[in-house]
Amino acid sequence: MRDTLPPSRREIEVTSTFVIDGVPGQLATTATPSGEVGRVDLRAGTRGSTLAGLTDALSSAITTALRAGAPPATFIDSFRRTHYVPAGTTSDPDVPYATSLGDYLAQRLHYNHPDGPERP
Repeated sequence: MRDTLPPSRREIEVTSTFVIDGVPGQLATTATPSGEVGRVDLRAGTRGSTLAGLTDALSSAITTALRAGAPPATFIDSFRRTHYVPAGTTSDPDVPYATSLGDYLAQRLHYNHPDGPERP
């Protein structure tokens, strides 16, 4: 499967580490030089925990949809301002507060890979 391979040299990977309400995590995304997001990998919680399983499933679902042609804005709009724990102040200076892991993912995805006229 392509998800197990490292990103190609033509892809740009952006990795962010964070802590939300004491829960450490990492978000890695890859995009082509043209800005097309191809992979989302969100990790949080300890290995084998429910939270780790849920973030793995969420990452797989988003990546599958992106590769099928879904625009990243779909996920940004869907997860932005969702409310569940962990939530609160983050250690990420670009995303200082998140109402959930989904909200953090949406904000960071938008920050890392801006859409349309916001894209550099």
